[in-house]
Amino acid sequence: MKNFLFLLVLITSQAFADKSLPEFYEPSTANNYQGRLVYNSAKESYPIGKMKSLCEQFTGIDTAQIKCKKQKNKDTSICEYKCSLHWLTN
Repeated sequence: MKNFLFLLVLITSQAFADKSLPEFYEPSTANNYQGRLVYNSAKESYPIGKMKSLCEQFTGIDTAQIKCKKQKNKDTSICEYKCSLHWLTN
């Protein structure tokens, strides 16, 4: 019974966790070529140029993999993106 309660608490805490933390990270092989950008939509334009430059060391950005979410009651948006690997060979 104790294990069940512990598991229930663990699952509910994960369900209510804030997944939109404004954490920036660059794409790399360690994170499967994914990145996250945070930008202020009131002061900056859509950051496609920044994403392209961060994916330049790979083969470019996969525009179909870009997902941006505006934060509640803020001008901040978080964009998650993935670099394209279409022409990458080992």
